[in-house]
Amino acid sequence: MSTPLDDFTRRETYVEHPFLRLAEIEIYKTFGDVVSTEQKGKTLLKFGRNASVGTSYETVWGYGGDETHCTTNAIDYVSSSSASDTATVMYVEGHTVSGTGADSQFTFVSQVVTLTGQTKAALTTPLARVNRAYVLSGTLAGDFYVFEDDTLTAGVPNTAAKVHISVGGATSGETQSFKAATTFSNTDYAIVTGVYAAVDKKTSASADFVIEVRQAGGAFRPAGGRISLQSGALTTIQIKFEPYVIIPKNADIRIRAIASTTGVEVDASFQAVLAKVVG
Repeated sequence: MSTPLDDFTRRETYVEHPFLRLAEIEIYKTFGDVVSTEQKGKTLLKFGRNASVGTSYETVWGYGGDETHCTTNAIDYVSSSSASDTATVMYVEGHTVSGTGADSQFTFVSQVVTLTGQTKAALTTPLARVNRAYVLSGTLAGDFYVFEDDTLTAGVPNTAAKVHISVGGATSGETQSFKAATTFSNTDYAIVTGVYAAVDKKTSASADFVIEVRQAGGAFRPAGGRISLQSGALTTIQIKFEPYVIIPKNADIRIRAIASTTGVEVDASFQAVLAKVVG
């Protein structure tokens, strides 16, 4: 079996993208995994929005606050806040988990579910992580939630800690989730090539952003420097990473923000090239 250390220039594509090749080498030398971006053949763009960031850090996602991550496949239901959503088909992607702590291994799963209004509908495959959700067919009259089993009030889960993604159909006219966070499976590394952040001008405020990564069994740690923006000055920024930021397999990543006042709307995203474990 060849390794990333063999024939550094064996592929012409890497002549123009030396940091991508270097990332494969670093993954091999650091984690012992041989990976291939060519065999994976996939890029990733994760984008999020938080309409009301305050003076404490929280994730840039539509639901607000920070997600409480599951250690088992406990995420098993969806619902809508509108009784009219009885035929809307939603696409949900995420990960199941096996093992615990540092031995946790995530497997990517996608599925579709038909809403039953304000009554909860079961996912075909319960999940430990939910990364994205959007309307596959029909229209979304209410706000959509993916959550751990909970009591509902007019279709809305009563326990915030049990909600793992939302789509603001009624609140914001959205058809897709906004969540600047995701998880990577046991067969994939992510090579993050850049990040975008913005603070909305509707409120005179400043906001700081930070990318955080957590390996299985560990704690979230910063994966880059803090980004500071101000509504009256620099409101948006796009940063290109060179060298790239490597996210290990079975890891979580999120972008969080903190503002100088309450009710500040922010946006953030990151882009990555995925690398498949091949040896």
